[in-house]
Amino acid sequence: MSKTILVPTDYSDVANNALKYAAELAKHISARLILLHAYHVPVPTAEAQIMLITPQELEKENRDRIQKLEKEIIEITSAQVKVESIVKEGFAVDTVLDVINEKKIDLVVMGITGGSKLGEVLIGSNTTSLIKKTQTPVLVIPKDVRFKEVEKIALAYNYNDIANKNTMNKFKEFVKLFKAKVLVLDVEKPVAVPMHENTSGAESLENSLKDVEHVMFYTSAENITDGINTFADEHNCDWLAMIPRKHNSFSEFFHKSNTKRMAFHTHIPLLSLHD
Repeated sequence: MSKTILVPTDYSDVANNALKYAAELAKHISARLILLHAYHVPVPTAEAQIMLITPQELEKENRDRIQKLEKEIIEITSAQVKVESIVKEGFAVDTVLDVINEKKIDLVVMGITGGSKLGEVLIGSNTTSLIKKTQTPVLVIPKDVRFKEVEKIALAYNYNDIANKNTMNKFKEFVKLFKAKVLVLDVEKPVAVPMHENTSGAESLENSLKDVEHVMFYTSAENITDGINTFADEHNCDWLAMIPRKHNSFSEFFHKSNTKRMAFHTHIPLLSLHD
């Protein structure tokens, strides 16, 4: 199945790194690539009624910049990836959502960087906001991560949840693209918690994954983020996948500060899929 990858960019180093990752990914899975930049026309203040740049000039400037990126991607992929670029005026997340619907996007690839709390607020707001609002899979690329063959995907999952067939089928599409091995992990607080073999959710998940290679794991940790990252490191995982839901143990994780914590503090790509 032909896939279309959308890469929103603000021309920053982090966004450019995500774009290069997406280009290599598109080449690997024979997908087409769409670059998107959303911009604002500055509103003159009372003190400065004269605009330094016209809307037409601003659009042309952004179109020139994104077309330069388009040419760079064609060069680094030896013209093996079909590339399209879009420039639109509007708010970043709203514009991305519009293009997702217009172009029937299969995957959004976005960059993110960690470090200071200020950086998390300013740079991460668009990425984490999009994760919450779209039903389309989002792949978050940490700063300086380079594309490599995806051999192992860690799936963070609550064994008390019943697997959603459509979501799992979407997840398995990515697994099968790489012929990857899935390592499923449930991380809970270190208290008396039933093992996954005894839960109906685990049985449902096993059935959903029966046509792909997978292994089920269970561990406990005071901090879910740290537990997942430690597991991914120890097992040399290439991607981390998570399925945020409104009413499960990951709901707080994804809909409060832990969403950003995971996105900012993982050093492997994070794939978010919604039910």
